[in-house]
Amino acid sequence: MRYYSCDSHVVEGREAFAGLNERFGPDAPHIVRDPGDKRGDFLIVAGRPVPVGRLGIAGSRLDDPATDERIARGYEGLNPGVLDPEKRLEEQEVDGICGEVMYPSLSMFTFAVQDSAIKAAAFERHNDWVFDYCSPNPDRLIGIGCLPVPDVDACVREIDRAGGKGVRGFSIPSHAPIDQNYADPIYDPMWARLQEMDLPITMHIFTGTSFDCGLPAHWGTPGGTVKGYTLSHTTAVNSTIDLIIGGVVERFPRLKFVLAEFETGWVAHFKQRFDHACYRTPWELSDDLTLKPSEYFDRNFWVTFEDDVHGIKTRDDIGIDNLLWGNDYPHHDSIWPHSMKVLDDVLAGVPDDEREKMVWSNVIDLYGIDTSKLPAASAP
Repeated sequence: MRYYSCDSHVVEGREAFAGLNERFGPDAPHIVRDPGDKRGDFLIVAGRPVPVGRLGIAGSRLDDPATDERIARGYEGLNPGVLDPEKRLEEQEVDGICGEVMYPSLSMFTFAVQDSAIKAAAFERHNDWVFDYCSPNPDRLIGIGCLPVPDVDACVREIDRAGGKGVRGFSIPSHAPIDQNYADPIYDPMWARLQEMDLPITMHIFTGTSFDCGLPAHWGTPGGTVKGYTLSHTTAVNSTIDLIIGGVVERFPRLKFVLAEFETGWVAHFKQRFDHACYRTPWELSDDLTLKPSEYFDRNFWVTFEDDVHGIKTRDDIGIDNLLWGNDYPHHDSIWPHSMKVLDDVLAGVPDDEREKMVWSNVIDLYGIDTSKLPAASAP
């Protein structure tokens, strides 16, 4: 059996942000060394420091004092394959996998930049950097681009530019502006172009058009508080509800949405309760809906898991065809280089044909991956 991660990450190099500060001033995302009393390399985005060193240290434990020193080294402390794609292919084999779909790391925070020109320019740089990083083997290294929501015209231009260049899918914030959520018809040109080009769309944890990702102030942020992290999946749930009851996936039935790194134990109950809520308040639904909400979810949405045993226990209700596994490499909570052991534990008792779908064929089909370009077999 072969394995393909559908939730991994790039860590964008310094060059991905080069020139933005000079062009737009301090509000543009830029890399600095040892800002204030902090040690290491940091992305400064909208005045907030994001530690580079924490994002590429898979295999290290946060409760090990040596890890603090490694983080303080910034880019120099990252695993070798984080910035060298040829070495990354070797690190895939160490973990027993054949390839990765890679979402942004530093650029996740750029979604919250309010200046539309800065955001569009930053994502153009990101998308070019990702395309170059994946060039050694674009079927083993699938880098996901970013779109500058809510500027729809800029999004369409970037879909044409980067998608035409060869970027295989795009990330959008899991939380859109409250007054312009994803049910708003203003986004229709973006959905139409993504559908036409058959490009999967990802909504990943920690992404929002504001740093709170739309969560109430007393919950805190998804990455900064216990409540915010525990309830972070509600940001994607909120947008999923808008996309379904607003008729987006009825008007654009071939759209493919991936809800990434929210785990999956909540999904079966969400689908049941969503159907019941729409039965109770049908006047909130778009008049053109032809399916139950859960049926739209089954057709248009996929969810990723890392080590979520509760999601696996309810996999039949979630939809085995809708489950995608990912190792979250190279982030600090990644299960690399122990993915095979973790999967054996999480998937204990799961029939081989179901396991094969979740760790392999679902992602192969979703991204149209050429399996002839992948290792015939991989073992740690």
